This record gives sequence, structure tokens and C-alpha cells, in this order.
Amino acid sequence: MRGEMIPRRLARDTMRALMRDRRGLAWDAVLFLVFAGAGWHYAGRLQASGDEPHYLLMAQSLWQERDLDLRDNYARQDFLDYTPGPLQPHYAAPRSDGRPYPAHSPGLPALLAPFYALGGRRACLVVMAALAAWLAREVRLLSLQAASSELAAGFVWMVAAGPPVFFYSFHVYTEVPSALALAVSLRLLLAQPSGAAAAVAALAASTLPWLHVKMTLAAAALGAVALARLRGKPRAVFVAVAGAAAAAYVLYHLTVFGHPTPLAIYGGVPRDVLSSSPLRALVGLLLDRSFGLLPYAPVFLLALAGVVPLCRRPAGEWLPHVAVALGVLLPALAWRMWWGGLCPPARFLVPLLPFMGVALACALAAGGWLVRARWALLAAGWLLALFLIWRPEDRLLLNRADQPTRLWEYTLPEVGRWLPSLVSTQPRELVVAAAWCIALGAVLLLDARSRD
Repeated sequence: MRGEMIPRRLARDTMRALMRDRRGLAWDAVLFLVFAGAGWHYAGRLQASGDEPHYLLMAQSLWQERDLDLRDNYARQDFLDYTPGPLQPHYAAPRSDGRPYPAHSPGLPALLAPFYALGGRRACLVVMAALAAWLAREVRLLSLQAASSELAAGFVWMVAAGPPVFFYSFHVYTEVPSALALAVSLRLLLAQPSGAAAAVAALAASTLPWLHVKMTLAAAALGAVALARLRGKPRAVFVAVAGAAAAAYVLYHLTVFGHPTPLAIYGGVPRDVLSSSPLRALVGLLLDRSFGLLPYAPVFLLALAGVVPLCRRPAGEWLPHVAVALGVLLPALAWRMWWGGLCPPARFLVPLLPFMGVALACALAAGGWLVRARWALLAAGWLLALFLIWRPEDRLLLNRADQPTRLWEYTLPEVGRWLPSLVSTQPRELVVAAAWCIALGAVLLLDARSRD
């Protein structure tokens, strides 16, 4: 009986909190409509690409056939509903019985399957829009915990709604739901949760490995945060729920592949791990002209500037954020395809948004001359984002595997030449990247000096 009361109490507390934040909910609804409208415009003029068709095909198979054996789906060319053929199968290590298995985790397809049944790809994009709007809300609440400023939290909300989350609000990838699950879990763990809230935090953290194997380390970091911060009943509830979820995850891999490790989907440790320089990947994720964050969302300069003010706080305030951020970042740096393939920019940095939002809030609280440029930096990112999706058929938003983006070829090729391309092996690109790193370091140093 007591167990039955926990969901009711949690639902009641949640409704009360939502009613107290009616204005925030109204803005969240507007943001959802913006994301959904962008998705409707984009999907109506450009078919799915990259990994998207594979997630959609998995959702289609789960709904129609209740399995992930995609051989018959490929044979029937079911994917022609949302992408032109032919589609090369993405298979991972075979199952224990020898049948092929998708290379992508089943969490997102399982979430989208009933919505795919209702309206195909466009219905799935409506779900992605709702998740992206919810993510912006959660990042705002996290920043409010860190900075205790409604104005700073409002600005962080506008940043979180922009690129790169804006791009992935109408693409079927795991990054937005991963960032959302991480933000929900971390916010609850940092708020001295009740037993019911601790259960929700555990469930949110436990969804991460189901969305993508690379998020397993971030889930473990959230578990460490829970063990360090929770006491008594909330800790016991978190351990029980997370332990049961971890056991189910291990049992799933044992049943499908015959091995308990999450790396069974790759047949063990992938050969591509650490085949590229982690330093090159880090610089590329920030500065690459096609796949980097700052060329498309320069406002995140403020997040970089806020890392030092965040880490000057007591360890109990900054260590949970940094631990979870490292759990997100380290797998991306170790992966050869750190750029993410055929996709919009900064794909692997989207789950880092909760950390970047908190760091940005700390930068706003600390001041400095970069803060004075915050509105110009924010507007630059939003204007570029709207330009990129204005004509989806031009494919300016989509990067071409390890090829330079079409954006600079289409607009200002001479300017693009002076932005680094870290996917290129040409020595000149390393020199350009080094120059940009020095310039970036100088800007951040001057900003820190202006605060002092």
C-alpha cells in the first residue's frame, strides 16, 4: 500500500510545482511550437538521413512485428516511407544465435514506436520537439539551482533552446533524450530528493545506456553522485531502482548476445577506440568549421568562461556537474568519428548541455566583459540557425561525413577557409586550429582578468 502511495505523492507534488510556474510553462509551450513548426517545415522538404532512417526502421519493426530482426524490413524496403533507397544496413555484432542485430541501441526506437504508428516520421519529430522543449526547461532549472537568479536562468533557457539543441529537435537522434534524462536525474539528485524523487532520478539515469552505449559512463557518474549525496531512504530507493535496472540491462545483453557487457553490441572493445587523438577531437568539437560548437553557437563562449567560476565554488557544488560532464565527454573524445557522421553540428556535445548551462549561469553571476556581449552572441547563433534551415533542400545544415560542410561553400568560401577543419589531415588545418586555440585562450584570459 505504501508503495502505491509514492507515485501518487510524486504526481501531486509535480502538479503543484507546475502550477506555481505557469509563466514558465507558457514559454515552454511556445518553444515546443517553434520546434514542431521547424520540424514540419524541415521534414516536408528533406527526407531522413544519416542514422535517422535506421532509428525509424527499428521503431517501425518494433511496432509492426514486435522484434528487431530487420532483414525482412530491408527486403521490403520499408524505409522508402522516409528516405530514398537503397539503405545500407547498420548491423552490429551478431546475436548469440547468429542472426544480425542493429548497431543502434533500442531505447529511442522503443520510445518512438507507438508514435510512429500514429503518424510516421512527422509524429516522431513532434515527440523530439517535445523532448527538446522539456530539455530547455530542465537546463533552466539546473542553472537556477546553481545561480539563484531568474534572469540568468531565463537567458540560459534561451541558449538551451538554440543551436545545437534546435537542430536536433527535428532530427531523430539519441542526443536530446540523453541530455534530458541526464538533466532530470542530476537536478533531482542535487535537490535533496524524497524517496519518490530518488526513484525517478534512478529511472532517468538508467535510461541512458538504453539510448546509447556511450552514455553508460555518464549513468555511472550519476550513480556515484547519488551515493555521495543521498542518505537514508532516498539512497536506499535509488540503489534499489538503479540496481534492478542495471540487472535488466545486463540480462538483456546476456540474452541477446550471450555476453553481459554493454560492449557486446560491438563484439567487445571497438577497434576505433583511441584511433584518433583525444586532443584533436576536443578542439574539433569546439572549433571545427563543420562539426564544432562555437562556429554555430558562439554564445557558448560564456559557458567556457564560466567553468573557472563554477570550480571556485565548494567541491560539493561543482564536483557533481564536472563528474557527469566527464562521463559524457570522455567516450566522445575516444571515438574515431568524434564528429558524428552525416548530421548537424555538435552532435556529441548535446548531452553536455546541462553542464554548459550551469557553467553559463556561473559566468553571468561572475560578470566580465564577455557577459556584455551575451545578446549579440546569442542572436548570431539563432540567426545562423534560421538561415541553415530556411531551405532544407540545400542541405546546409547536414555535414557530409568527413567532408567540409556546404555552408561556407554556399556563402563565404574565403571565410570558411580560415576556420579549422579537424577532420582533414592537411597540416595547414592544424596550424589554423592552433591559431584559433591561442585566440580563444586569450579571450578567456582577458575575460577572467576583467572579472578580477
